[in-house]
Amino acid sequence: MPNAYPVILVHGLFGWGPSELAEFPYWGTGMSVPSPLPRYAATVGPVSSLHDRACELAWQIRGGRVDYGADHSAQFRHQRYGRRYDRGIHPNWSAQDPVHLVGHSMGAPTIFVLQQLLADDFFDWGSTASWVASINSISGSLNGSTATYYFGCDPTTGQLDPDTAGDFLAHTIELFVRVTRGVFDRFYDFQLDQWGVVTDETESLDSYVARIAESPMFTGKDNGAYDLTLQSMLEVNGRCRTNPNCFYFSFVTEQTFRTFLSAHYFPEPDMNPFLIPPSVYIGKTEFRPPLYQGFTSSEWWENDGLVSTYSQSHPRIAGTHPVHGVLPATGPFQPGGWYTQVLADVDHIDIVALPQLNQIGQQKRFYMNLFSRLADLPG
Repeated sequence: MPNAYPVILVHGLFGWGPSELAEFPYWGTGMSVPSPLPRYAATVGPVSSLHDRACELAWQIRGGRVDYGADHSAQFRHQRYGRRYDRGIHPNWSAQDPVHLVGHSMGAPTIFVLQQLLADDFFDWGSTASWVASINSISGSLNGSTATYYFGCDPTTGQLDPDTAGDFLAHTIELFVRVTRGVFDRFYDFQLDQWGVVTDETESLDSYVARIAESPMFTGKDNGAYDLTLQSMLEVNGRCRTNPNCFYFSFVTEQTFRTFLSAHYFPEPDMNPFLIPPSVYIGKTEFRPPLYQGFTSSEWWENDGLVSTYSQSHPRIAGTHPVHGVLPATGPFQPGGWYTQVLADVDHIDIVALPQLNQIGQQKRFYMNLFSRLADLPG
């Protein structure tokens, strides 16, 4: 019997919610195409850690004041409580009335971490992993991204040097401003209340970013920069488990090619031009020493401009995560393992936000198929 569970969409690094930039939805056509299921776009910290983002998402769905946990907050020295959501997206959330979670880019490991927090009953709600009916990763950095080292993270530790935090923010913000055609420059609530960094509407973006860079969040591991590295995802994928009762779908974007003369991958001519520099870096960089045991640089070269296809398919660099293989055109689907579908000649931004003109139709079809597939899953 089909289900009627709500779909919650979770943006990636430097993403935004519907209340922040309604005329330019982060999810592109995904919020306007016909859908048999109710859907909601969540808003979480654009540069916050996976843990903090997962907590914000949990309380946004259920309603109430965000609690990051006493132990976590003490360990990383930030405030325990965050924003209050007086009205939850799905206040009756439970194993009998679960949700479908869809995450783009950093949103994908965010929803995977949330499912594990629910499995651990982190929030003392009596929750289980079955509160999530399906996990859907779109261009997901499920194993991290080597682009983090291009932007300034240390290849050995994964962490930012305190002196380079400002450079990381400046370079990545500039990228997103350009990729989104100036849209990103029109708002900047980074939702860092737990760090005491509150938005001042009279302040310039440059000044606000400078305050963020000086925050203690970037001197450690509780931030989005570190959590997108391979070092962090080794920890995350070793801790998070693929649940046998949940459906897992991963949609891999790629827009690079390889020539006869080189094993390296190069951006396709129609890739968003501002993604080309990180794409070239991802497509050819040799890491010595290797980033983890069993790491092979060449496996990470094919990419969509920001994330390797190797990273997007399923959690693979730590833990045990069953794989069902290529996503078939129709069901029935089996829970407890990852299905993968490759979206060829699609870059990291084309599938969301502001796609190039030749990608709009494909983007619409993708979301219509996604929502229909989720609706057909057993309830």
